[in-house]
Amino acid sequence: MLAMTWPRWINLALGIWLVLAPPLLGHLDANAWTNDRLLGVLIALTAGLGFWVPRVRFLNAAFGAWLIIAPFVLGYIGSRAITNDILVGIAVAVVSFIPSRALPRGTTRTGRYS
Repeated sequence: MLAMTWPRWINLALGIWLVLAPPLLGHLDANAWTNDRLLGVLIALTAGLGFWVPRVRFLNAAFGAWLIIAPFVLGYIGSRAITNDILVGIAVAVVSFIPSRALPRGTTRTGRYS
C-alpha cells in the first residue's frame, strides 16, 4: 500500500486547477489559456505517473519553473493569469521536491526515500 503520497495528490489537484482556471478566472490572453491547459494536463499526468515512478516527479519541478516565467516569456495580458501561474508554479515546483515513499501497513518510518 502506498503511504505518504500527498505530494503527488497536491500536484494532481494543481494540474486539474490549471485546466479549469482559464474560464473560471476569465483569462484574457490566448497564450495564458493555452499554456495553462497544456501545463495542467502535463502536471496532472506527471503527478499521476509519480504514484508508480516516483522520480518522474522532478519533471513537475521543471513545469513549475516554466509556469513561473511563462507570463513574462509569453507576454500574458491580465493580472489574474499572471498571478495564478506564478503561485501555482511555485507550489508545483516546491511540492515536486517532497518525496513520497511506499510503506507496507504496520511498517515503521524507516527506509529509502524516492
